[in-house]
Amino acid sequence: MTTLVDRAFVRIAEGLVHYRHCEGQQDSGVPLYMAHAGPGSSRGLEPLIAAFGETRRVIAPDMLGNGDSDPPAKDGTGIAYYADCVVRVLDALGIERVDFYGTHTGALIAMELSAHHPDRVRRLVLDGVMVLDEAGREEMLANYAPEIELDEHGGYVQWAYQFCRDMMLFYPYFKRDAEHRTDRGLPPPGFIHPMLVDVMKAIGTYHLAYRAAFSYDVPAAIARIAHPALVTCQSWDPLRHSLDEVRALMPQTRVVLHADGTTPDDIARLGSGFLDQAAA
Repeated sequence: MTTLVDRAFVRIAEGLVHYRHCEGQQDSGVPLYMAHAGPGSSRGLEPLIAAFGETRRVIAPDMLGNGDSDPPAKDGTGIAYYADCVVRVLDALGIERVDFYGTHTGALIAMELSAHHPDRVRRLVLDGVMVLDEAGREEMLANYAPEIELDEHGGYVQWAYQFCRDMMLFYPYFKRDAEHRTDRGLPPPGFIHPMLVDVMKAIGTYHLAYRAAFSYDVPAAIARIAHPALVTCQSWDPLRHSLDEVRALMPQTRVVLHADGTTPDDIARLGSGFLDQAAA
């Protein structure tokens, strides 16, 4: 990374929201808001934050209940709640309108924001869009993100490590068999440890955003998108298998599967090229 990524907090009604940011070129126009995937925090977006930050202002908060942000005000939160949190973060930062990059759960938040707060966004980059049928949503809700209780033996620590590790090896991670093996292989401990730390920070609330995502009707949400969008997916991402359905649901939208070896700078160039069309 050549661009400095800073960290700060902003306060909304629920408490403090932690965010990473690059100030970029202050006269570059509409800032970019980046929303991360679960589990974890905006830490996982740091290389992209820096790459996009070469040319524009970037704000990348930790979703409430994740990373270093305070938890949501209540359980049972849906994607609409997280989209409303985006609006309130923007208000607190004095930002009227943004372009939006969302990955996985963050992409769903982008869809909801586009439909119900259209004046606050301009263009969308949706990375790793998950399309599940009703049976798939029910299976994920039942198995993917259990609510974890702390215990005196530290069993929750072992669970969290296996959760982070197995997500690299299987999709979904709870189906640990040959049919559901990913092609990524096991990353080094230095990759898993920061993810584990993020999960441990939010062990009591990490599941809330997941459950919101798995409860979300993505095809219906896609039909409500009110802004130009670019859809992308990494070559190693299991959600690439949803791309055919996304293409069918968004026939006028460009859908890009990144090639192996695509770098954050490559992704930022593609994304910025699309986002900057609005200013052309």
